[in-house]
Amino acid sequence: MLYERALERLKSKGLNLDINSFLRTFNRISSIGWVESYGSTRLALTNEHIMARRELLKELENIGAKVLFDEAGNIIAEVGSGSRAIAIGSHLDSVPGGGRFDGVFGIIAGLEILRAIVKSSLRLKHKLILVDFNNEEGSRWNPPLLGSALSVGVYTRDFVYSRLDSNGVTFGEALERSGFKGSAENNLSMNPPRFYIEPHIEQGPELYREGYDIGIPQGIVGLRVLELTFKGRQDHASSHISLRRDPVVGLSKAVLRLREYALKNQDKLRITVGYISVDPGKFNVVPALSKITVDIRSYDSQVIDEATKYTIKVAENIGGEENLSVDYRELWTIPRIVFDPEVTSIIEESCRDLGFKCKRMWSWAGHDAQNMSRITKTAMIFVPSVEGISHSKDEYTREEDLVKGLILLAEVVLRLDEI
Repeated sequence: MLYERALERLKSKGLNLDINSFLRTFNRISSIGWVESYGSTRLALTNEHIMARRELLKELENIGAKVLFDEAGNIIAEVGSGSRAIAIGSHLDSVPGGGRFDGVFGIIAGLEILRAIVKSSLRLKHKLILVDFNNEEGSRWNPPLLGSALSVGVYTRDFVYSRLDSNGVTFGEALERSGFKGSAENNLSMNPPRFYIEPHIEQGPELYREGYDIGIPQGIVGLRVLELTFKGRQDHASSHISLRRDPVVGLSKAVLRLREYALKNQDKLRITVGYISVDPGKFNVVPALSKITVDIRSYDSQVIDEATKYTIKVAENIGGEENLSVDYRELWTIPRIVFDPEVTSIIEESCRDLGFKCKRMWSWAGHDAQNMSRITKTAMIFVPSVEGISHSKDEYTREEDLVKGLILLAEVVLRLDEI
């Protein structure tokens, strides 16, 4: 077995991980909302998401965990009796047509740590907490990370509860119906854990392609989202091409030029056009208007600013070329965060002692850890994503990599408990 020596190391410390139980539970819960030809769909507080969370609650009840809900509907489960806590967290919600590993790995790994601590009768100085954050993805309500943001005080309750989904349902209405609505006294900001660890798949290709077992993020890159609007002239599909003022041509040119710019700077920059809309959107009508969103990410705020200026300049130039009017606005900006150096060093030392090949890196995806870093010492553990594919039915992480991530998480928890 690839990780046999590492498991023996944990047994010598009194902790027995049940790998088969971990994998069975992961496969069962990650299959909820899964459609073979499409992928996973567990949008926040939909029936599929609620079903997965109820299965988690059953598992927590079986180990005698104390379960609380905060006012964002986050599930907070505790075992042990220490005055201070080590928290492990992630999420069970997904994007439409997503994979089985994003978020679920971290939740089930955390569950297995709590289960192993209880079954091993291991007495720690810290109590252990597992947090399942609500609406991490932001696929139903924007912005993403709403659950952790409310719990740590980034957003107000009124702001979060008033967010609307595509059907006009507010977050507050859905939360009330779900049965997960709790009180503000359970918010994590009211009694912050001493440490927070978030295990996650990488959602990028570096670890898999370079042959690493584990990634140790230094932090999470900054993010800015812009909206570009191209306005032209609505016309009949029979109109002469040369006479058209076609906003779809504008958005098409913008996508290609932004891709070229991002490719030239891909060591420090990611640009994504993730949303496109066309009005009126009829097959026989030259549209009057088109909109795109531009997601700009980098670990360097100056690079984000430069890419923002470039995006606006490109849009304006295309407007002149195609006789289109152009509007733009910033939807939101999330600054870069850096994880706690003490905890990341402990993760690196643990990898070395377990014989796991690791790499320090940046997380290009957003995670609840960026909100948790506001209230506690925070770090993440990445396991490889095959070919870097994520938010897709083709998302995949090998079982041996899931298990290595679990073992490392256990080792890190035991080391943090000694501090």
